[in-house]
Amino acid sequence: MQSTQSSESLSKSPAPAARSFGVAGALLAEFEAELATTRKFVERVPAGKLAWRPHEKSMTAGQLALHVAQVPLGVLGMATRDEAPPPNFERGRGQPQTVGEVLEALDHSAAFVRQTLPTMDDRRMAETFKVVAGGRTLMALPRAAFLRSIMFNHWYHHRGHLGVYLGLLGASVPASYGPSGDESPFG
Repeated sequence: MQSTQSSESLSKSPAPAARSFGVAGALLAEFEAELATTRKFVERVPAGKLAWRPHEKSMTAGQLALHVAQVPLGVLGMATRDEAPPPNFERGRGQPQTVGEVLEALDHSAAFVRQTLPTMDDRRMAETFKVVAGGRTLMALPRAAFLRSIMFNHWYHHRGHLGVYLGLLGASVPASYGPSGDESPFG
């Protein structure tokens, strides 16, 4: 099922906390702005190329797009606890059948972020979040830093990764922070 919400309407519908102060409000405002750009990248994945991969060790275009769509929900979901295990990468990645399926996953992530992020006050954001495996702490840092690093920076990294796939597939690469080889945000 194709999502009917355009990137323009997504960028014009910030959650109430995006207008408030505090760490969560600032992160939510950034999320809303970046969501519109991310949606453009996902929308441009050619429907007939979801199973394409540039190398046998690489994710398929569909798997990468789905990963981009699911990162916000997965990472914020982890960060709602005080500690969590690392993701299980051994189980493999899902392969979407349609771009609409990926857009639905992105919409689901957006709804979760809009509902959950505002519940974290600055005190909660400053508390230490840990990633623990087999009794060993792999990562321990303030929750806000974890969200900045993994939810946002990791998300942007894979969005750029998806942009490379788009170019290799001959699809138009959206502008993000400046012009791409295919379009300019300046006119």
